[in-house]
Amino acid sequence: MLLLRAARIAEKGILSLPDEILSIILYHDDLPMLDSICFAITCKKILAVAEDGLLKYGRDFGSAMWAHCRIVCLGEYTQLDKAPDSLFRPSLKSQLHAKLKELDLPADGVSYAGLLEIDDLCAYAPSLLYHGVHDDRRFVLKLPRPDRDLFVAAAAVTFPKRNDWALLNTTKHEYVRAGALAELSGRPNDVQPFLENCAVDLGTALYTRFCYSFSNDTAMENTSANIHRGKWVGDRFAIDTLERAVRSDTENKWRDVTFHVIQDIRDIYRDTWPKDWQKQIKKIHGPFDYECYTWDNQGFIDDLLPTPEEERRRERRRRGIVESEED
Repeated sequence: MLLLRAARIAEKGILSLPDEILSIILYHDDLPMLDSICFAITCKKILAVAEDGLLKYGRDFGSAMWAHCRIVCLGEYTQLDKAPDSLFRPSLKSQLHAKLKELDLPADGVSYAGLLEIDDLCAYAPSLLYHGVHDDRRFVLKLPRPDRDLFVAAAAVTFPKRNDWALLNTTKHEYVRAGALAELSGRPNDVQPFLENCAVDLGTALYTRFCYSFSNDTAMENTSANIHRGKWVGDRFAIDTLERAVRSDTENKWRDVTFHVIQDIRDIYRDTWPKDWQKQIKKIHGPFDYECYTWDNQGFIDDLLPTPEEERRRERRRRGIVESEED
């Protein structure tokens, strides 16, 4: 009887709509992400639709728009005709030349190979990243506990505490291990993949290999690593665990290039600080933005979903009850 009643309910109202229509509603421009998640957790059917679309997009793409894309740190003096085909393939060069001709601009007289002048061939990442439930903490804490559990399960962006995180070059099937970079920074136990307390992280490794410029004139010493001619220019990248990388791509054999990348990093530091590079490589230099690390780590999740004992302690504190050491 209950199953029959549930089936009849699903045949009426919004639940009677095809999954494709429900997905369009969840993605609608007028519906903020927070409202979409709240809508998704109202019933199992809508949550299932959201899990295959909206929520997956938020976790996999919104939090890392660059993943599996061809990205490059491009120098201002890059000339289109002299750039390597790995960066601008012949078909793309032809499109760029045609666009520049329409604008009456010479290919050798524009900066960044003309990309700034041709808006419709450039992709701009959004300035705001999707941070899971982190940005909605106050709202989530006001939800009844059952709804809060559902909301966190649906929207949280977490990174399992593992020791096999790596920067992946998904074009050449090469990788750099985060653990080795942590050891290089003198903090072998720092939490992967972000290595928040390390001077050298996966971003550092990427920068040693994905930069390209026609000129070797950089804002840093560039005598040993030749950072302006990166070995991975034009390739695609992701950050993942090695276990999942191997499991998701069984046709190709992955190669560990951590040693070679670390050697380049050491050379860069040695060129910059010849006398004390080993000390400098363990110090964080330049600006540091904690906004980059505001993900839903386990401590944050535990704060949102406390144990029953912690709930009771919080209630006692709200009521001004001082706990004894025995409590």
